[in-house]
Amino acid sequence: MISELGDSGLAALAGYVPRVVLGDDAAWQQLAGELEPHLIALLRRSRTLGPMRHNVDDCRAVMTSVLERLKKDDYRGLRLFQPWIAANPGKDFGDWIRIVTVNLARDHVSSRLGDAERAEGEPPRNKRLLNTLASLLPVDDDHRLAFRPLMTTDQLARELMEYAARTLDPVQLRALTLWIEGASFDEVAAELELPRAQDATKMVRAALARMRRHFGDDVND
Repeated sequence: MISELGDSGLAALAGYVPRVVLGDDAAWQQLAGELEPHLIALLRRSRTLGPMRHNVDDCRAVMTSVLERLKKDDYRGLRLFQPWIAANPGKDFGDWIRIVTVNLARDHVSSRLGDAERAEGEPPRNKRLLNTLASLLPVDDDHRLAFRPLMTTDQLARELMEYAARTLDPVQLRALTLWIEGASFDEVAAELELPRAQDATKMVRAALARMRRHFGDDVND
């Protein structure tokens, strides 16, 4: 997890959020400008990035992903902050942005490792599906579950989500979709009005376990 810096400057940036989501482009430019050095500092200390934290290009790539995630689709990502903070008393913008950054740092590591694996040759289709799902199911560490699936092709992504759409109930499907799109468990719980982030974790975990069983059976046939 990205280390806690105790930086009150991050918490203070919450003041920009209402202005940005109301369409104040200047406020977004100010927020993004002030976030950049904070994010780079977080990422340079990030255990999630591992050795990549020493590479400024990797840190900047994750920082860019965070800003893009916040801004995408009319600030959809940034709009998740207010419901999250309402559901998590005592937390602040710094806590929230660290969660977002950790998730995207994990995505970056997965992508880099996936590129290396693909350069050596891909395993068969069903084995790739199973490996993708297997990597998402830790035994007892919910933070590790925040890894996103590494979809090596559009076809793999479609297969996984088409199966999910056929077999999961609508709320569970929505939880899984939000999570794959980059929402944290806190954010999923807030959007689905679940009492706790742990409820979102259990819902996503159950969906992934069901899919893993299905694709695992396909491999063993």
